[in-house]
Amino acid sequence: MVKRELTFISKSKYMEGLQCPKLLWYEYNRKELIPPPEPAKQAIFDEGTEIGEVARTLFPGGIKLERNKFPEEHDKQSREALKKRQPLFEAGFVANRGYALADVLLPVKRDSWDLIEVKSSTSVKEEHLPDIAFQFYTYRNAGLDMRSCSLMHINNEYLRKGKIDAKKLFTTEDVSAQVEDLLSSTKTKIQEMLNIIAQPNEPKIAIGPHCDSPHECPAKGHCWKHVPEHNSVFSLYRGGKLAFELMEKGTKDLCSIPEDTDLNDKQQVQVSCCVNKSSHVDRAGIRAFLNKLEYPLYFLDFETVSGGLPLYDLSRPYEQIPFQYSLHIMDKPGAKSKHYSFIAPDAADPRPDVLKRLKDLLGDKGSIVAYNASFEVSTLERSAAIYTKYAKWVDGLKDRIVDLLEPFRAFNFYHPKQEGSNSLKAVLPALTGVSYKEMEIGEGGLASREYARVTFGEGVSLEERKKVYGALEKYCTLDTQGMIDILDVLRQSCV
Repeated sequence: MVKRELTFISKSKYMEGLQCPKLLWYEYNRKELIPPPEPAKQAIFDEGTEIGEVARTLFPGGIKLERNKFPEEHDKQSREALKKRQPLFEAGFVANRGYALADVLLPVKRDSWDLIEVKSSTSVKEEHLPDIAFQFYTYRNAGLDMRSCSLMHINNEYLRKGKIDAKKLFTTEDVSAQVEDLLSSTKTKIQEMLNIIAQPNEPKIAIGPHCDSPHECPAKGHCWKHVPEHNSVFSLYRGGKLAFELMEKGTKDLCSIPEDTDLNDKQQVQVSCCVNKSSHVDRAGIRAFLNKLEYPLYFLDFETVSGGLPLYDLSRPYEQIPFQYSLHIMDKPGAKSKHYSFIAPDAADPRPDVLKRLKDLLGDKGSIVAYNASFEVSTLERSAAIYTKYAKWVDGLKDRIVDLLEPFRAFNFYHPKQEGSNSLKAVLPALTGVSYKEMEIGEGGLASREYARVTFGEGVSLEERKKVYGALEKYCTLDTQGMIDILDVLRQSCV
């Protein structure tokens, strides 16, 4: 093992150290155990960068310092920039072996500075405070006269009208008092982390809730390698603390959970199915659900796109905008379904087209079946709140909507291959053997990112766009066809 020479603890490493000392040790001593960010995580980082760039427009005359891989050199350049008394972006300073870069350093009266941290969240979160405290502590000890610190975050009530208005997009909250309370402990924690990094061996830290809080640990794949891939105790439905307690006692998989363990009714069903390798079927519960269905049936699924920076006029930050739907219509039991689909072809707001087309297709009677239907309902409601001529129509749909998740959430039907999950991605392969795994696009997050990339990104060829649209079509179609297939299994289970 080649140990890297320690120089400074950066803000990101400090935050990792707060989450888990072992992760911090890996960052400096076993870097190879930490994989690069997954695409979904990288997309969050990229969006944060983009949001930060918009925030800078609020500080005219600001100076952006280029990052330097040598903290001491960056410190030197930043100190020169301080003399200009202009807003500074990513100015970096070192002190007491800490190294912090500020999103915004704002000059205030005389020689003082205000720290403004920009986050892509829609509120101040608990984990933001030690993040800012580390910066504030480092800057003060680097000799800066720091007056206050604030967190600038997204205002999720902002409604875009034309070009994005950065003044309305962001909300700024003063967190100076909360940060001041953390400064003394920050000094202590930095020293503790330096001691941990210098140890020859990794800290003995058992897995626990901290592995996913406040973020999933990038070293989780290494630390959790002793956990079974399938039907581990962590697949126990809403197992939470109990799953960790079982693991600590040496119980790793569902089938081995002791009989005297205090389990709720759903967990007992799950464990029984694992032990007996059989499904659980509550025929009365399933029949009650099936009796709610009124033909014709409309199987509906949306794919949506969102972002901290609203993509369309009359949309809000992180609002889910439907760019695609798949609709299967079945006129009567056993009839062959008809399929209708739509993908927004360009960067224009897709909501008017989606609402118009669905109004023509959904008729005035029959059940509208969706999986986790609250998402489809809220998507329609938000769209109709802007395009108000559809509001009455959308309101009239609500009594017709039936949630196919219902019998699975109630454990009227449970298959051991679901592994504690009631999501469509778990239920469909468990019941039918049909999987999303081999698809080019096989989950909603990727669908959203790929649509945004080929629709709003630069330099995307027509051929690439068609390829992605084709993959989106297959993915969304499987969602609604999958609902038909799941319904067939439910019916057969009652025979």
